[in-house]
Amino acid sequence: MNKLSYKGLMTAATMLAVTSCSDFSDYNDTPVSDVQQAERTLWDNISQNDQLSDFATLVKKAGFDDELSQPHFYTVWAPVNGTYDASSLMSADSATVLYQFVKSHIAEYNHGISGPVDERIHALNRKSFVFEGDGQYTYAGQALKQLNIPNSNGIMHLLDGAARFYPNIYEYLLTYEGIDSVSAYFKRYETSVLDTKNSVLGPTINGKQTYIDSVMITSNSLLKMLDAKLDKEDSTYTMLVPTNEAWQAQYDKISKSFNFINTTVAQNIDEATATDKVPTVSVTVDAAYTKDSLTRLYLVSDLVYNNNNYYNNWLVDDAVEPYDTLLSTTYGFITNPQEVMSRVIDRETMSNGTFCIVDSLAFRPWESWCFSLPQSPMNSRTWTGSNSYLYIDQADFDSVKYVPEYPGITSLGYLWVAPLSNYGKPQLDVKLRNVLSTTYNIYIVLAPSQDYGEDDNGNKFQKPNMLDFSLSYCDAKGKLATQKLNQKVVNDPTRVDTLAVGTFTFPVAYAGLGNTVYPNLKITTDFGVFDKAKMAAYTRDFRIVSILMKPAELDEFEATKE
Repeated sequence: MNKLSYKGLMTAATMLAVTSCSDFSDYNDTPVSDVQQAERTLWDNISQNDQLSDFATLVKKAGFDDELSQPHFYTVWAPVNGTYDASSLMSADSATVLYQFVKSHIAEYNHGISGPVDERIHALNRKSFVFEGDGQYTYAGQALKQLNIPNSNGIMHLLDGAARFYPNIYEYLLTYEGIDSVSAYFKRYETSVLDTKNSVLGPTINGKQTYIDSVMITSNSLLKMLDAKLDKEDSTYTMLVPTNEAWQAQYDKISKSFNFINTTVAQNIDEATATDKVPTVSVTVDAAYTKDSLTRLYLVSDLVYNNNNYYNNWLVDDAVEPYDTLLSTTYGFITNPQEVMSRVIDRETMSNGTFCIVDSLAFRPWESWCFSLPQSPMNSRTWTGSNSYLYIDQADFDSVKYVPEYPGITSLGYLWVAPLSNYGKPQLDVKLRNVLSTTYNIYIVLAPSQDYGEDDNGNKFQKPNMLDFSLSYCDAKGKLATQKLNQKVVNDPTRVDTLAVGTFTFPVAYAGLGNTVYPNLKITTDFGVFDKAKMAAYTRDFRIVSILMKPAELDEFEATKE
């Protein structure tokens, strides 16, 4: 991530001196007779002005006096003595004085006044300040005492007060007390590299280039992962920042879903030669490290909200009615925003948004880390059967009693698994991706049957399925295990039907282990091909739309809302 860029706002004409004008009061006029002042540098005029003795001392302390003596053109908004707490700044270190105070009052280029002003000034510290007025003017909310003082290398205005410095969210995150857990995690991803282009070269010593003044470019890869420019001054965010106690409580909650073991085994169905001849495959990781890494990553994934987003602008605009959803920068839809925001115990204004300390994170697991997992039937291996992918057109939705979950769906696809012969009994092994160590309710969605039978009266009917389900998974000791789920499951063959496959608690997590290990769901018909009665009553075809693994906690929550 590149370091923040600075841009000045340049006016159309450079103003070296401004004569008095009837639009301005005498109080704001610049003496036209002070030609000598216009020939002096900004530093000369600051250091020789009795009203600016405190400002001059602070500029000198910050080491910026030499720069204000150079031919580089600046605009300075200089606060006069007695209008701000200069003594506290005198006791601060020079780097703080330079960044937080001196550079807040200086900007590139000419920002002289010749009429109405409505600008957002980007000062040298990259902070943004409002400069506005018409006859009477303010900078960062402070009134201008005198304006348009000419200098040989810039222009100066005198202020009745100092611009207030606001850190950006990232700066404040690293300094606020009581949030060490979250700040240390962000700090872990910070890197600094030498900016050779803007650093001042020194002598070459022992064949190595040295620098008199080293400029470092700092970036943070976690901010990039979160798509959150918390270190930028041209963006606006709301960040939820948990206290150390809130961090630990959320960590303990999330980590239960990321129980890894050092070596996880699975059936390698891609390399199997028969349903009973399936080799195994394994992945070895540092279980504790993987658990900790993913827990922390999901813990911070929904902490930041872009205030310019439609879902979130009510966070900073009291005129906007609160919305029923927040959208995090990682596209997490949070549907209990009032509950989440009710945990704010301290709120601070930043230069790029709002910093909210929370005493707990009220995110719902299924919206933040333990999601519902749609599984594609195409991600599977078929035995003694053939596969085709077919569609139900929108025109037929009503006849199969299908109501699309989202508008705009024009067709419904499904995997058709057909037996290879009159005595074939297909089996499907579906790979289950991104499974966590939690309890899921598993569902299957079946399309209507196209296999017809005749009853005793010669009437045709659509044959339903009668299916058995089982899981192959890795247990907590690293051993391959099998668990039967629901058996003899019968669907309604006339409609798109959702059926319960079973409930299962996975002892280990698979998400983050790559694409080689996963539990797999086995689907087959319950009856043998020589059972004539069942062969006549049920189809051996599978017409699978999808498989859904739904966190049991979500089902329980939805049951309370019915």
